[in-house]
This record gives sequence, structure tokens and C-alpha cells, in this order.
Amino acid sequence: MKAILVITAALLAINAAASEYAAYLAAYMTHDDEKHLYYAIAEGDFNFRVINNAKPVLSASFDDRLIRDPHIIRDGDAFHLVATVSWTNRPFTVWDSSDLVHWKNERLVDVAPQGATKTWAPELAYDDARNRYIVYWTGEISNKWSTASIYYAVTKDFKEFSAPEVLYKDTKGILDANIIKVGGEYNLLFRKENKVWIVSSKDICGPYSNCRLLTADNVERPYAFTLNDASGYGVVWDYYIAGRGFGLMVSEDFKTWTRITNETPPYYNKNVSFPQGIRHGVILGITAKELERLKQAFPD
Repeated sequence: MKAILVITAALLAINAAASEYAAYLAAYMTHDDEKHLYYAIAEGDFNFRVINNAKPVLSASFDDRLIRDPHIIRDGDAFHLVATVSWTNRPFTVWDSSDLVHWKNERLVDVAPQGATKTWAPELAYDDARNRYIVYWTGEISNKWSTASIYYAVTKDFKEFSAPEVLYKDTKGILDANIIKVGGEYNLLFRKENKVWIVSSKDICGPYSNCRLLTADNVERPYAFTLNDASGYGVVWDYYIAGRGFGLMVSEDFKTWTRITNETPPYYNKNVSFPQGIRHGVILGITAKELERLKQAFPD
């Protein structure tokens, strides 16, 4: 019964009413610093301001000590962070937090397939049909880019993981996957040939199909999120060349999109701005209590 209650609490938190969220938290690395995590917040709009006086909020201890491609998931009253820890080694890193301020239990996780030479951009998603989570990442075999595919493993405690399986692959190398559930359908975004594509499935573990283009811009690391006012969804991506910043689109139905950022540099305008040098981050809805706690712990 206790296990059922824990799972139910996690599910309720993930599907909490959007009105509970008072602001957005951006958690990211920067163009010139892949070894630390940074925070910025936006209240009432998409104009993000850096907190903690633009200083890092977290550093890594293991392997190459990267916190590259950070991803945070809400798990009931807790949070979990995963990140790429090395450009060349198999493991990724995991942390836990109860408040988004203090991160603990830093650990290496190696669930890469046999022959894997890289494990990049891990992310977490909730499998509500089976009351469990999956971690998914970009895996490359024997340093051959053409083999780069999206793999996944299953976990219920973020400590023990199943053997890896292929989540999605293409005839060409792909990377930077991100999953969001819209209605009864899972949408998997990924980068191929410097463009962002979407495939869909009724099952989080696939098979995924109906491949379509989201943007032909030369970008990477797409990240989709639910808008705090429950009006729809947003997707950000990284103009990674020279750290030029983020792009942002919004949609009511995840089908028809409106670009909020400008189509050409400078990308930002009165409606949206991100911190200078922002790279590969997540956008997380946070409550008023969480916002106040972050402000107290990490003043501007």
C-alpha cells in the first residue's frame, strides 16, 4: 500500500494543475562552462534573469566533472537531475534534491549498451502506464556517428536500472532526445542534421512514427514544456554556434506553432530573453513557495 501511495503522489505532482506554478526556472550550462549548473527565473513572462549573481549553483565531482545537458524531473516532493559527465565515457550522473537548492547523492550510472563509446544528453520521463520512470540518452557504438541512436532503461528508484533498449533510431545519427506527453500521445523531439524533428507514439517506449520537422534552423537540444497558464506548450532549442542563445516556439495543441523569439539575430525581444551564454537547459514550472525559496538561497 505504501508503494502505491508513493507512486500516486508522484503521478499527481507530475499532472498538477498548471495554475499551481508561479514562475519558470531555467537550469542550464553556459557557452564557456560545461562543468557547472546555473539558474535563471522568469515571473509572468519569458524574460529570464540570472540568480545567484550569475554564479554556479552546482558542480560535479566524478569523471570529467561535466554537468552538460542538465535535465531535471519533478518526482512528488522531490527532484532528480541527470547530466552528461564526460564527452568520451559511458556513465552519466544523477543527483537528488528536495528543494532545488541542495543537491545530494551524486552518483555515476552506467547502463550503456555493449560497445557504447559515448553516453550523451540523458533525460528522465514518467511512464504513467506502468508506474515507473525511464532514462533515455544518445548512445554511439564504436565511435561511429551513423550508429548514434536513442536508448532507454527503466527505473523506479533512480538507483537501479534495467538493461538498455533502443527507443528510436534513424538511418542517420540522431541525438538530444526529449519526451513530452500531450493528451494520450508521447512526442519525442530530437536533432538530426542540425534540425529538430518530432515523432510520436501511444507508448512511451515506442514504437515512434510520423516523423515531421519542427524547425529547419541550425540548432540542437530541443526541450518541450507545459506552459504555466495551461494555454499550451513551449519548445526551446539551442543556437549552439558561438553560444547565440535560445529560440522559443509556443503552441496550443502541439501542432500549430508560433515563434516568440526573432527568426534572425538578435533573437530576443520584449517578450522573451534568456541569460547570455545559455546552453542546453530545461524550463521547469515552479510554485510560489519554490520561487521564494530559490530567491532566498540564490539572491540576484
